[in-house]
Amino acid sequence: MSVTTPHNHTSLSDPELVNLYREKLDPELLGVLYKRYMLLVYGVCMKYLKNRDDSQDAVMQIFETLVTDVPRFEIRNFKSWLYGVTRNHCLMKLRKDHAEKNRHDQISAELFVESTSVLHPIDDNEDSGLQERLKSCMEQLKEEQRRCVEMFYYHQRCYKEIAAELALDENKVKSAIQNGKRNLKICIESKPLVKNVQD
Repeated sequence: MSVTTPHNHTSLSDPELVNLYREKLDPELLGVLYKRYMLLVYGVCMKYLKNRDDSQDAVMQIFETLVTDVPRFEIRNFKSWLYGVTRNHCLMKLRKDHAEKNRHDQISAELFVESTSVLHPIDDNEDSGLQERLKSCMEQLKEEQRRCVEMFYYHQRCYKEIAAELALDENKVKSAIQNGKRNLKICIESKPLVKNVQD
């Protein structure tokens, strides 16, 4: 990025910058808008994500999408439009993170619930430790077991879909998932248990 080009356009209004970018597709022009609204976008991200690193990442991701989104949309007020884009990006990330946690919880519940008793309550700190152990143990599974477990639990795929994608027999997929779950349980139970979790 040249040093002089942004200064040549800093006096332009938002609509002028947007229209000029549509014509030239010059990233230097978006760079001017980036500097103009970077703090605003970061503030909105912090409001929703409440995490500095996630917010900084979001700011970069949002402005990367502008490269292709600005020419595609009719933008009457860039600031208002950018606020909406930022808000939607943050809400989508929160929904994705929530869904990911639910998928982890589903495996955790199946691994830790006993056949004749309810799942022991796990507080936030314990849950965090459990997810770390689960992630570590997933990486130790055999490739076939790991892929089957991930596709079944994390991607909500059925036996038939997994079998087709991995070119396996459905019974082999079912066996891989069952063996994978058993190996995960053995692996997790071999690690230090979190406090207050009874056998």
